[in-house]
Amino acid sequence: MTNLHSALKTTVVDSQAGYGINYILVRLQNGKDDFTDTLHARPNSYSTSGFQTTDFLSLLGFRRSGCAFHGSECFCRQVPEGLNLKGLSADIGKSFQIFQNAVSHLENCGLFVEQPEGWGFFYGKPATRRAGPQFHCRGDGHTSPKAERMKESEDEFFRFVFTWIEGGSDKGWATHYRAKHMPLSDEFQSVIDFLGGFKWFANCPEYDFEGCWWRFTPFEKRGDNFFESNADLAHRWFDAHAAHFAAGIKGLLEAHAILEPWKLTFLPAKKLSTPRTITPKAVAAAPNPVTTTQSTTGFKYDVAFSFAGPERSLAEKIATILKEHGFSVFYDNFYPEQLWGKDLVATFDRIYRKESRYCVMFLSREYADRMWTTHERKSATARALQERGNAYILPVKVEEVDIDGLSPTIGYVSLAEKTPEQIAELLIGMLKG
Repeated sequence: MTNLHSALKTTVVDSQAGYGINYILVRLQNGKDDFTDTLHARPNSYSTSGFQTTDFLSLLGFRRSGCAFHGSECFCRQVPEGLNLKGLSADIGKSFQIFQNAVSHLENCGLFVEQPEGWGFFYGKPATRRAGPQFHCRGDGHTSPKAERMKESEDEFFRFVFTWIEGGSDKGWATHYRAKHMPLSDEFQSVIDFLGGFKWFANCPEYDFEGCWWRFTPFEKRGDNFFESNADLAHRWFDAHAAHFAAGIKGLLEAHAILEPWKLTFLPAKKLSTPRTITPKAVAAAPNPVTTTQSTTGFKYDVAFSFAGPERSLAEKIATILKEHGFSVFYDNFYPEQLWGKDLVATFDRIYRKESRYCVMFLSREYADRMWTTHERKSATARALQERGNAYILPVKVEEVDIDGLSPTIGYVSLAEKTPEQIAELLIGMLKG
């Protein structure tokens, strides 16, 4: 391992303090053109319970060691040259506060994040690693001589089912998770991997044989009867999901998004372990349905909708009709969980410039003035130039307005002449063509 504390020449470049951590930025030089920038962080405060700054720094890739620059131990890692230390220290502080709150939400659900350092640093002792209970099921969480559905709940984004499993070597409770909007982002999968203990099951009978994530809590007997056990705790953990699970997941993704521009994250590398295409029941009931929500033309989306806030209800009505006919539609409210933790500038640019077969724009004065619609429009018009005359932007004129960058010769439909249902019919015809 490279020594990050000594070199032929060492130069303190900057120092900063904030959110309970003192930072020193040091440049190490071992040759004329051999430079390494290192960041040395020393926490100076702690709380009597919960996640500590030492734990967070460890998760971000800082390693504890003796430090001549602080005159005692520090947490150190290599950083890019030209680091804005003031900005980074502020973002680590903000991210940590959100992370702490997210961990608190998840603990209510029986989901515990490991503390790799604990309080050892503050007492001059080795790390006091602390992990929550690790529960394992030898089976698949679904197939059992006795599997009984006990209760279910939901929040705005997820559905939860609680089952009792008894048979073989397993006896306890399985909690089944499924998002209301599938598929989920790779960032969400990274959070699941970070928390640990989740497994994917492709044909969950609790969700009409759609896939689910599941976790297992084994039954623990603590007396002579069933009620002298961990049953009450297991039920309380499940009951807390409706109020705390989504808040915890969203918090972890928000904390991650703050630090991602600095190339720092506590999440493991993204790995795809769940299906990326879903066949909604609405598709099966639709006339002449496309059999999957994945575009059949090689694009991720058959159509992406770009609109200002006042046109949301209009866009949603048309998007819903297309979705019910089996087409892959990007309408932001269809994918709320998928956008958590995303760099939205990069994500929207990719969607409107590369991943959609068509872009429907709702033209209005609000559309011309809004920041996000301007960003979406620039990405869409860049794609339109690449199409060299092939239709890509499909304007829907809400009112008479001149939109910068959009040629007045492009054909459009007007709400003064067509209803949302008629516009949807026109789009379906184009998409089937």
